[in-house]
Amino acid sequence: MSIIQITKKEFDSKNPARQGTAQIISTEKSWYADSDKNIIGTVILDHINNDWTYIVLARHEDELYRCIDLDTSIKSRTLAEENLHEKMSKMEVTDQAKEPLYVSKQEKTEQEKSSVILTDINMELKKFFNKHPERLYDLSPRKFEELIASIFEDLGFDVQLTKATRDGGTDIIAYIRNAVCEFLTLVECKKYAPDNKVGVGIVREVNGVHHLKKASKSIIVTTSFFSKDAVEMAKATEHQLQLKDYDDLKVWLSEYS
Repeated sequence: MSIIQITKKEFDSKNPARQGTAQIISTEKSWYADSDKNIIGTVILDHINNDWTYIVLARHEDELYRCIDLDTSIKSRTLAEENLHEKMSKMEVTDQAKEPLYVSKQEKTEQEKSSVILTDINMELKKFFNKHPERLYDLSPRKFEELIASIFEDLGFDVQLTKATRDGGTDIIAYIRNAVCEFLTLVECKKYAPDNKVGVGIVREVNGVHHLKKASKSIIVTTSFFSKDAVEMAKATEHQLQLKDYDDLKVWLSEYS
């Protein structure tokens, strides 16, 4: 067996579904498969950061392709394609792709499916982080913001990522609008190491932006935890400000199983 480059048409023949936000902020540029089509991969350009991501998916017993590995914030397309090819080749040699990421709870029907389905790539990333939350620390701060924005989109919000050069206080603007009212949520993301707690200064800053922009709710989301002072200050305005730490992130991601 060998790793071969395939066309977008061949890739699309797997019936891929793509979220609207994912298509706006990124574009798939090249596609690969092993000769048996048990492993497939794609290289993606991030339009916001102008960097590259690769995703490897494997076919499982329920005939769905599911994410088994990824890498983000790669500097060039050439390097991303080389890394993807190397990763897929190693999986072939070690049979790693046969390790089940997901086991269907439904019994298989006797009739075989007529085609293989590729699940939403953006959704597969979240399923991957559900299984491997420690890999959140491999994301760049901007990629972490994009992940959180995608989760909020799944919760029914219209989301807008602010510019990476903004002054602070808001990374994501999230709305829920209906005929009766508009609910504005401001989200600040902090991709910190586990031992680097978010301090009270960040809470003060977000509180200030909250009142300035007259938001309905503000949320600070981190891959770390919050200092005691930060938690105490947030309690004083808990109807306006919520703190979500690494454990809360794992709860959010647990919905993607």
